[in-house]
Amino acid sequence: MKKNPVATITFSNGSVIQIELYPDIAPNAVTSFIYLAKQGVYDHYPIERIVPGWVLDMSYHAFHNPKACYFIPNDVKSGKYLEAVPGTIGLGGYGAPEIAGGEFFFPLADCPAITGVYPIFGKIVNGMEEIRRLEQLETYPVPYPGEPNVKINTPVYPVFIEQIQIETFGVSYGEPTRLTGIAKPLFWPCVSP
Repeated sequence: MKKNPVATITFSNGSVIQIELYPDIAPNAVTSFIYLAKQGVYDHYPIERIVPGWVLDMSYHAFHNPKACYFIPNDVKSGKYLEAVPGTIGLGGYGAPEIAGGEFFFPLADCPAITGVYPIFGKIVNGMEEIRRLEQLETYPVPYPGEPNVKINTPVYPVFIEQIQIETFGVSYGEPTRLTGIAKPLFWPCVSP
């Protein structure tokens, strides 16, 4: 019987979160996450955005890495998707149908406005208490380029993703399907095609 891949995120404080990924629900989101994790794109990166009661957003700058500057087709268009609720992980985007290839987030509450919009591609199987601890970190507001109503709260004392390790149980996930011809956000470390 095929096992779902498992991601293990280790933070700079030594805490660990384990996530079961669901390629049957969000195949391209899972492939993209695994692809970037295996290239070390997420390693040694500070958490950029915390909105208590809403989301814990790892990055909105494509992890300051040109390797993560791409969009993928939105898996939710298949009609098969998970609810965005605490204990899940999803990929964010910049307006349907464009989904950022690597910018992942954790819902901190039930988020019906996100459900069916952004692909939820896994569930936390160990370490939800770390997500709740991160939610309580002291933050300061940061302006979001061109969007004054978007809340960006960055931790006063940075917490880093030290490493993301992936166990695929022998399955190869390759590279994600990318979309072309989409203008990238101005604050990504890349240029538009």
